[in-house]
Amino acid sequence: MTDVLARCYTARHAMAPRLDSHLARVFLTGICLLCVADRSTASSVQISADPFTNAGSQHMTEVEPHIFAYGSTIVGVFQQGRIFDGGCSDIGFATSTDYGLTWQAGSLPGITVWGGGGRYQRVSDPSVAYNEAFGVWLIETLPFDSSPHELFVSRSGDGLTWDDPVTVTTGGSYFDKPWITCDNWPTSPFYGNCYIQWDDAGAGDLILMSTSSDGGATWGPALTTAGVARGLGGQPLALPSGRLVVPYAGGSGVRSFFSDDGGNSWGSSRAVASVSEHGVAARIRDADLPSAAIDGDGTIYVAWADCRFRSFCHSNDIVFTTSSDGETWSAVTRTPIDDVATNADHFLPGFGADRNTFSPNVGLGVVYYYYPEASCSSATCQLTAGFITSQDGGNSWSDPVDVGGPMLVSWIANTNQGRMVGDYFATFYTDDGIPHPIFGAATPPLGMLFQSMYSTCDTCASPSSSRAAIASSSEEVAPVDEEWPAGAAQSPSGSLRVSAETYRVNIGAIVSLKASGAVAENAAVHWEVEEGAAGGSVSGAGVYAAPLSPGVYHLIASSGAERARLAIKVFTVR
Repeated sequence: MTDVLARCYTARHAMAPRLDSHLARVFLTGICLLCVADRSTASSVQISADPFTNAGSQHMTEVEPHIFAYGSTIVGVFQQGRIFDGGCSDIGFATSTDYGLTWQAGSLPGITVWGGGGRYQRVSDPSVAYNEAFGVWLIETLPFDSSPHELFVSRSGDGLTWDDPVTVTTGGSYFDKPWITCDNWPTSPFYGNCYIQWDDAGAGDLILMSTSSDGGATWGPALTTAGVARGLGGQPLALPSGRLVVPYAGGSGVRSFFSDDGGNSWGSSRAVASVSEHGVAARIRDADLPSAAIDGDGTIYVAWADCRFRSFCHSNDIVFTTSSDGETWSAVTRTPIDDVATNADHFLPGFGADRNTFSPNVGLGVVYYYYPEASCSSATCQLTAGFITSQDGGNSWSDPVDVGGPMLVSWIANTNQGRMVGDYFATFYTDDGIPHPIFGAATPPLGMLFQSMYSTCDTCASPSSSRAAIASSSEEVAPVDEEWPAGAAQSPSGSLRVSAETYRVNIGAIVSLKASGAVAENAAVHWEVEEGAAGGSVSGAGVYAAPLSPGVYHLIASSGAERARLAIKVFTVR
């Protein structure tokens, strides 16, 4: 047993988490929060459940969690009652004020008609932060009916009782993937500022930023970056100097930009690293968004799933890069969960760093999902949540531990882009040095799906019972989609070749296409979208604007008798 695990179990053995009896009976699809380090399996206890019964949502389901901790208080947020084509019934929270020993759960007021006091039918994309200067917790949310064009922030003094939300901004065409952070460095000239990043998919994934200097009560105007950066999934992080760095997914890699004046202006985007991802099997939603964290020295860590260390890109590892300033980044490093010769596929990381540790003894924790066999199907994939830690800034790592599953993908919430545990995850450390990842898990459905929150305990049943259930389950599974042919295409003769800067884009994204070959060198090339206006638009110069509906669309390039058909997968993290 490692020191971290020993401390965790010593502190928690005397008082295991307890739940209301009506919650204790729910153990299907769920989100788990735990403190573990060096064991092959770990058990968990439920800390929340989807309370809604409205038509149109999948009950009982909770997906897409984020977590933040300050002192002994931990707040996790997540979607409750996932809706097939986007959003959920309301945003749930689970809060512990005693390092995870006991938990209280609820739903945010004033957002949806289902949660009470709200005007919207749906809400999505929560993230949570704490503002040390003002002593306030903040949860950002994205409410909507048909298309999201408003951002909310809910505030609380204790993480338990939440005010009705304030509006950050409104009026955009199609907001997506917001994220919130606050500057909690007393050394910073902007100590107490909070920042929100999001993109407007209807404006080509235009990245926008807003700043608050009064604890999130009011927010400044939506600002673009120099150079008008486009992308999604940005996770802003404040440095001790006051610089605010925003890593995000842009084009075919990870990029970043920063502000040195408290969010009054934002610099140009720059490359962090390229991304090479193996497509994840069995229709699991996986946007491969970066996960970012910062340690006590102000070193930034950015992680994502990548196949560069695997021969022929046959599966993914969780990789990361670091920077002390957001300008210069280290070489990409592999997290050694499995040997590169295995067929295990790792994805959807939630990276955490202990802000109370310093080089060379920085505590790191990574929650992730994996398939033991990458080339599985919806009927055979065994989706498992794992966790791994480092006590020296990633120079060496503990043995990985399984913390949820294995599970069939038919056990988890369904969406118009595949089965969903979440588009992002996170790990955060409490002041006692214990990492707390938050993630989803599932056991076989009993006529409906179920979703809940979990924390580890030393008296729960072994997760091996879930493995036995897979072998005996007769639950119907979703059919496997036709393979999406990512990559360049050509005409039958090979005289006309077409390619794109990326073949997997968010809704509303702008993608440059290229035609080459003998025909393209000597004659004009005509572009069109095979699906018509429903599949987006393409200019005569080969610039494709993705539609606001996810799916696989086809770009046709033609010149004379030559014709090439290129597939682009359009997704959304809504």
